[in-house]
Amino acid sequence: MSQLSLILLGCLVASGAASVLPSARILVVKDIKEFVVQHPGVHLQAMEKEVVPSKAREAGSLTVRYNLGARIGGDRLVAQGADTFNYSQLQDVSLQLTYPESGAGAIVSYVQILCTQDDSDGSAYVIAGGIGQRLISIVLEAKNTRNFSYHVEYYGQ
Repeated sequence: MSQLSLILLGCLVASGAASVLPSARILVVKDIKEFVVQHPGVHLQAMEKEVVPSKAREAGSLTVRYNLGARIGGDRLVAQGADTFNYSQLQDVSLQLTYPESGAGAIVSYVQILCTQDDSDGSAYVIAGGIGQRLISIVLEAKNTRNFSYHVEYYGQ
């Protein structure tokens, strides 16, 4: 990858069970359009987005679910990661999630990201690898939020 600011979140499989590793480096993708201009070979694939209705959520917060692929017979949870960010004023948050952190991971069949944020405005794009491959890198964005948290799950074989 280039010298962009990224949050690289990778999780490795140990004895068939998913495990979580801490963030390795922190760099931030500030503008997805600028990222594409700087990397002309990148093809963005938008993830499916759904605002999840919830009666029990905190006042002013929304849960947004991003999905890609589908669960298939024999796949399993191979990695997961989560983080929370709180700001004193409204922010546009953008970060990159990558599975695996290094080496070759399982063949990815499905990815789900659950985000809690103040506004439903945001997106998630695959920028490298993808379903059916051993690598996936996703740029996750949330707009106009003071509070942002995510939980990502990677399924594969």
